[in-house]
Parts: sequence; structure tokens; C-alpha cells
Amino acid sequence: MTEVAITGFASLDHVLALHGSPTPDATTIARCGAWPRLGGSPSYVALALGSGDGLRAIPVSWIGDDAAGADYLAAMHGAGLAVEGIERIAGGATPKTVLAYTPDGDCYCLHDPGCSTDARLSEAQRAVVARADWVCVTIGPAQAGADVLRSMRPDAHLVWVVKNDAASLQPALMRALAERARVISHSAQEAAFVEGVLGEVPRRDDCLVVQTLGARGAVASWRGHGHAVSTQILDCRDPTGAGDSFVGGLVAALVRRPDDVAAALGAGIAAAYRLLESRERPAASRGVFPPKS
Repeated sequence: MTEVAITGFASLDHVLALHGSPTPDATTIARCGAWPRLGGSPSYVALALGSGDGLRAIPVSWIGDDAAGADYLAAMHGAGLAVEGIERIAGGATPKTVLAYTPDGDCYCLHDPGCSTDARLSEAQRAVVARADWVCVTIGPAQAGADVLRSMRPDAHLVWVVKNDAASLQPALMRALAERARVISHSAQEAAFVEGVLGEVPRRDDCLVVQTLGARGAVASWRGHGHAVSTQILDCRDPTGAGDSFVGGLVAALVRRPDDVAAALGAGIAAAYRLLESRERPAASRGVFPPKS
């Protein structure tokens, strides 16, 4: 059994479809979509990775012991995700995010990190990371990121999902992640940030660097060769989690065929597409984001 630990911030997402762009001292009409919905990078990556066929995904994150934390765990159980890597912090508040989408497709993202800002790996979480064959590090508490690197097996593969977040990614941690990573995934918007980091540190010869391009697909560099994959255009108003789903599909393919970069990119695109396509079904059939009028 190949185990993949995915570390990062948890979230209960609350989705709003706005009828216009909000302005100060004025009311903007909105419709509630998913309220709440299981969110956070670890859950999205794990869902796309899937379990079975010799693969097991284990999210590693932090929630409070409040009612929202109970909702988060219930959603994890409902999605069939492992919960042994989820730490409930006594007296803490579970992270929450409001995602407000305008008719033009812009998103106002309001995030309350709750109890997770200064979290460290618990002993149980260290054990999950220590036995994992692959460890996927998404954006999370800075100290926990350092704990992950210390807890990993020397032969474990590291996947770094980059976010340009100075509070969570301090220079020493970024350098350590870049040096160790087997896979580095980032969006086109973060390209300059990533290039600045990678230009300062040596990397593994077999490091796969992937850049997602939204509706234009993804490109990658591996062992001196470039790779590209396109995607079918899908008009989805709620793309949250697509990038993390891409990583989950990518890693699932690499676990099974480590040298087939083209297949891994295709699997990543397919995983992101499945997530977005699921949100375009009529609301009555899935109980989340409202259909277009």
C-alpha cells in the first residue's frame, strides 16, 4: 500500500453567487451556494488522489473542537476521506472561508484561519508523515512545514504545491522545500515567484516542475525536456479546488508510473475537469452551487 500524506490548512468553505460587485455602504444581492462545503487543499488533493488499488491518501490538518470542526469531520467521513491526520485543537476555532463570486467570474476570498495559524505537527501527525511514501505539502502553518521536512523518511517523495504566501513560506522553508521536492506545482500567476526561489537553490535532477495555466492546460519541465497538455474549455463559475485536484490526479499517476510525465499531466487535467464538471450540474441534483440563470 502506497500512502500519500497531504499537509496544509483546512477550511469549511461558504460559497456565494453575487448579483453584482460589492461596494461600500450598499447591499449586494447574493445567493448561497455550498454552505458550508468541505474545503482546504488537503481535502481537494486527497479526493482527487482517491484510495484503493494500492493507494491511500491521508490529509494532515488542524481544526477546532467547535461545532464547525464537527461539521468538517462529518464532511470528511461523508467523502470517504481518512481522518487520522486531522488534529482537533482544544478551545480552537475551525478555519472558514467565504468565496463570493461576481457575475464576471471574479472571486472575493475571505479567510478566517482560526486555530491553525501557529499549529505544529502532533505526535499522531508526525507518525502519518513518517510512514508516508509520498508527502504533499500545500500552504499551511510555517512551523508545521518545517516539522514535515524533519519527519519525512529519507526515501519519501516530496510534492510542493506552491502558494505565494510570505507568512507561511519563509525563505529558509522555501529553500528546503525546493531542494527536496520531487514535484513542484504552481500556477501561472506564481511563475515569477517560483523562478526567483528556484534560481537560488540546487534541485534534484529528477524534479518535475509543473505550471498550471487554467483553461489553457498545463506545462512541465523534467530532465531538460518540456511537456504540455491542453484541456477542454469548461465555463465554471466556481473553480476553487481545481488546482489542488490537478495535483491529486498528477500524483496518483506518478505513484503508478513515475517516469510518464505526459500521462501524469493528463491525469491532473482530468481530475480538475471532473471537479469543475460536477459543479455545473443543476443544483437540484447535487445541492450546492446554484445553476446559471
